[in-house]
Amino acid sequence: MKLLQATWVAFFFLTALVLSPITTLAATPTLSAPLPQPIEARGKLIVGVKCDYPPFGYVDAAGKHAGFEIDIVRRLAYYAFGNPEAVDMECVTGPDRIPSLTSGRVDLIVSVLSWTPDRAKIVGFSNPYFDSSVRMIVPKDSSIKSWADVRGKTVTTTTGGTPAIWLSKCMPSVHQLLFDNTADSISALNDGRAVAYSQDMTLLVGITSKNPAFKIVGEGVARGPFGVGIKLGNGELTKWVNAAIAQMTKRNFFWKSLQKWIPKDDLSAFVKSVPRPGRPPISYAEANDIYKCYGF
Repeated sequence: MKLLQATWVAFFFLTALVLSPITTLAATPTLSAPLPQPIEARGKLIVGVKCDYPPFGYVDAAGKHAGFEIDIVRRLAYYAFGNPEAVDMECVTGPDRIPSLTSGRVDLIVSVLSWTPDRAKIVGFSNPYFDSSVRMIVPKDSSIKSWADVRGKTVTTTTGGTPAIWLSKCMPSVHQLLFDNTADSISALNDGRAVAYSQDMTLLVGITSKNPAFKIVGEGVARGPFGVGIKLGNGELTKWVNAAIAQMTKRNFFWKSLQKWIPKDDLSAFVKSVPRPGRPPISYAEANDIYKCYGF
């Protein structure tokens, strides 16, 4: 009798295990390109990410990495090792993200890295996973509505970023107050050292959703799709990352993730911003004209 009871207990335990949510998760897909052997042997990815750029990459109140790009990094780890936590994430800033890659400190950078012709000469890019543009935030009571309104005035932005490059070329009369991080730029805007903060729309949405004292203004300029940064010439890793992006696109992963991080009121503006099944792919071709000045 005891033997029979033990047999039934074992049966129900195994049945529950088979039907549990953990084991009914989809199996790790086989990508169309293999993971490079040195990374496979290490057993984890090492990725440079933003830590001050909500809703794309930031450290939350619990001290954990969070955001749209963090979801992408964890999905890459899942595709590589069947474990979304098989990754070391290192915080990078605008100025040091590319050096962290070229020096070999990280395998990849997933850090709101816009493709530009100049950057493409020193770092490799995956296929794009997000289409972006640059705008500004100003205090709610500001009269600034357009880029034309900041001529001869001080605008704060990030050292080495796309907004700084565009402003230097297209609006040389603007005085740039440059910092390595978002917090210092917001501080400068708050205390009147700058009349506007220029940055990618994705970051600005994150700021205004939490701080109603600011509003977004200005025409969208400097279109620069984001790609995963890869050491130049590493064709094997580039093929693997592109295969992973193709798989994410097939499963509509980017749009599902984006809905978690963009406020509902702003989500409609991002419908065409990510690769989705059945839609034309995002292209870097637009970024060839990233420095177009639009008459400003």
